[in-house]
Amino acid sequence: MTHDQEASAQSARQTGRRGDRLDELYPGYSDSVSRTITAEDVAAFARLSGDYNALHTDDEFAARTEFGQRVVHGFLHASLLSTLVGMKIPGHGALYLSQSFDFTHPVFIGDTVEARGVIEKIDAATRILTIRTEITNQHGDLVLKGTARAKVLRLTAEDVGMADSMKPQFADTLLKNRTALVTGASRGIGRAIAAALCDHGAHVYVNYQTSEQAAASLVRELEERGGSATMAKADVTQAQEAARLVEEVGAERGIDILINNAGPKIRSGAFGSLDWADMHLAHEQIVGSVFHVTQAALPALKASKGRIVNVLSSAALGRTAHNWLPYVSAKAALLGMSKNLAQELGPAGVRVNMVSPSMAQTDLTAEVPDRIRKMIVSRTPLRRLATPEDVAGAVLFLVSPYADFITGENLLVTGGDVMF
Repeated sequence: MTHDQEASAQSARQTGRRGDRLDELYPGYSDSVSRTITAEDVAAFARLSGDYNALHTDDEFAARTEFGQRVVHGFLHASLLSTLVGMKIPGHGALYLSQSFDFTHPVFIGDTVEARGVIEKIDAATRILTIRTEITNQHGDLVLKGTARAKVLRLTAEDVGMADSMKPQFADTLLKNRTALVTGASRGIGRAIAAALCDHGAHVYVNYQTSEQAAASLVRELEERGGSATMAKADVTQAQEAARLVEEVGAERGIDILINNAGPKIRSGAFGSLDWADMHLAHEQIVGSVFHVTQAALPALKASKGRIVNVLSSAALGRTAHNWLPYVSAKAALLGMSKNLAQELGPAGVRVNMVSPSMAQTDLTAEVPDRIRKMIVSRTPLRRLATPEDVAGAVLFLVSPYADFITGENLLVTGGDVMF
């Protein structure tokens, strides 16, 4: 790459020129994307691909192999190359022509993988790029290497405008200058909520307890696309930890938005198999965490006339979910607590709302049998499970100016499975 090439490309990026994307690229140009592979990713890929190989989907079987644990489908982490080509090199309008690769190291659930591409050759006549591609894990081990070929399509002015229209209408402005704390934000629904708030302008504190790599991966992704986020470790089931977390967040920026999302894996079992300790633990983890964080954050939220959204579950509504007694009892208690808070805090200008999703594709539900998933899909008018992004959209609405006169509301995100 020559100095002139670099200067020309840099100028095009800084001025936001709407010219030919090919002019902005040069041999040596590189970019990357990363993500943390979760159990929900593996379960979703198995359903989409039909590949239920026990090495990928069965913990007991995988434990008896030389790997000692489940191995992620190779094509699951390889799919990150599609994100790389479609969103980064060359990005919008890319036509993926070919991809060769070799798998060089197994990937496991919880690994953070980074796909990087480097342009090796540009054929200006055919507009085809040759891109060296590789994927590494958090230890720096090479897990995949290969070569991609992609064509940079010619876009009309109308097409360029369409690319802009695909961005959220209020991206970077809807929650501008707001600070949000999202508990349990490293995975699943919390991760999607944190991303949605950050994409719309909020500075987001990504709370996690043990999943440091997942939280770091999320913060890195948000910052790469222009957002602002900070990792915030704390066990919010402990009052002292919750108070410390809120003090750190509030002292630096104040708190405008609190999303109480942290929750445990679901303890399933018949009533006769449960102890009172199971009930007590569920309430400590679900209701207790909201109590501790909200109480600690209350002065800051009153000062900012802030928003609280508590993540509940449709499993606690209607007939409630069979064999999930500790979980649904605690979520039902949280519903009552949220309504009570909405009444008490309304005069202070603090709005308290809830979202109740139906079963979503997350780590918490990864062990739910496929027959149960199919049954839920079959009775849901929109004929699919909820996604974390579905829930994030509902939360985004409730913390936006469009929900200024809404408090004490429980917004169902169920695809019509539950109706009141």
